[in-house]
Amino acid sequence: MTAAAPLPVQDAATSPGAAASGAFRSNGWTALRRHPAGRADLLRWHADPALVARHARWGRPVYLASPYTLRAVGPDGRWSRDQSEAAMAEAAREVARLLEVGVTAISPVELSAAALHATMFPRLWIDPFNPVLWEDWCRPLLTVCAAVVVPEIRGWSDSTGIRHEVASALTAQVPVFIYGGLP
Repeated sequence: MTAAAPLPVQDAATSPGAAASGAFRSNGWTALRRHPAGRADLLRWHADPALVARHARWGRPVYLASPYTLRAVGPDGRWSRDQSEAAMAEAAREVARLLEVGVTAISPVELSAAALHATMFPRLWIDPFNPVLWEDWCRPLLTVCAAVVVPEIRGWSDSTGIRHEVASALTAQVPVFIYGGLP
């Protein structure tokens, strides 16, 4: 597939994986505060790498949920390698910040962007904006992690994928650390 206009991102409530997994069915951050797991101290706002380290230092890895779909689009509305590399670099910096405090982090954005970049010649044949593909691909990574970390990277609060990952983690009683405040 050549670089194409971005596909519409499915909302967590209509995503096939969300329906099959029984994941939390809200697309709003405010609703996450009311989620039973959020009230059970599993959802921590204004977190930072030090707080994550107190929970997950050199234990099971944490899942770094960072924005990609909205960040990897160029001015023409199509997938952009430059924008994709910028999103990947921001995720890598957050992985390094966690590494500095002794936390092993898995970044699906780093891994998937590297795969996209490696397969784009002679043409991009993996759809960078297929929400079902990426949800299915990320699910095993999410399930092996001890926590979900959402760094304050531009676009995090607008990301349907991040909201779904946070909701899925809370539903599974997995701690979530969000560096920013409630959007």
